[in-house]
Amino acid sequence: MNKTVFIQPESGLQFDWNAIAANPSDVHHPKMELVAYKALYSNNIAQTRAKGFEPVLVSLPIIDENRFFAHITKGMSMRERQNILYWLGGSVERLRNLHDLYNLALFRVAAQQCVHIIDVTSPMLANPHYSELLEADGMTLSSAGEALVRQELMRCQAHEISA
Repeated sequence: MNKTVFIQPESGLQFDWNAIAANPSDVHHPKMELVAYKALYSNNIAQTRAKGFEPVLVSLPIIDENRFFAHITKGMSMRERQNILYWLGGSVERLRNLHDLYNLALFRVAAQQCVHIIDVTSPMLANPHYSELLEADGMTLSSAGEALVRQELMRCQAHEISA
């Protein structure tokens, strides 16, 4: 029996926010394009399997787009904040949409690679106080968020053992 290795991806919301604030009408790409993101995790799965381990992806935790926007624009002028908001199409909700795009890509990679994926997103969304699961930056898990993820990992691991 192979040992399980959990692969917990990073968010794709890594942009040069200062460049966007300075030139919101320009085309700005994330530090890792979606195609490269999917390739990275497909390669991680292949490497994990090549070492004799069973890879399991973990979905991305949620974000609080309002707090994340405040975090990425901290120290910026009102004009720079407005520029980023303009680039986002006028709504900070676009941050969540972009984050969800990368999360959905993980589910596609898992399906294509026939790998289990542990959904930590849904239990977080089901929590009416989901903001308590995140630090002030709106993206980093708080101790309560980390506990929820650990609980989901242990629950899924126990299910695998009993299956």
